[in-house]
Amino acid sequence: MTVMLGAATAIVVLMMLFAWLPEIREPGLLLRRWSRGSNGDCSTGIRQAVDDVITGFVAEHNFPEVDASRLREMKSRPGMMPVTLLLHPQLVKQENGRFVRGRNLTAVMAATGVSTLILPPLAGMALHDVSLSLLPLLNVAVFFTGVQLVRQTYSDLSLLNVLVTGKPD
Repeated sequence: MTVMLGAATAIVVLMMLFAWLPEIREPGLLLRRWSRGSNGDCSTGIRQAVDDVITGFVAEHNFPEVDASRLREMKSRPGMMPVTLLLHPQLVKQENGRFVRGRNLTAVMAATGVSTLILPPLAGMALHDVSLSLLPLLNVAVFFTGVQLVRQTYSDLSLLNVLVTGKPD
């Protein structure tokens, strides 16, 4: 039982690490800092990084030029920029002109749920065997990163749908 729960924890942690990787790479950190503390004015390097991420998102979803230009115009309001979706374009997909939850976002939600399910037995086992104490901590980390990623994605999803369609959800 311990081996199965440990293996499940390792799989879920690796899956969440790969899902979270764009956030901890340099463009992700740069975009987060830019979107939180800027008024739209930025250096050439930051502007280039933002343009590169927008270009990647536009290419991933085959945006028409009209929608791509609307997204590029959002650079003047960094606080409203859908940074999470720009960093993780694979979390959503387009259906009938709207963005909806993608397969990868479903996988992140499932990993978050699995980490919640296996946390109580692992925590109980860790009480009796100190060497297992890392596994519950990993599950807690997966849970909080998963919840944060899902929350930010849904927030950006509604913003992006308003931006693309012009209509609120």
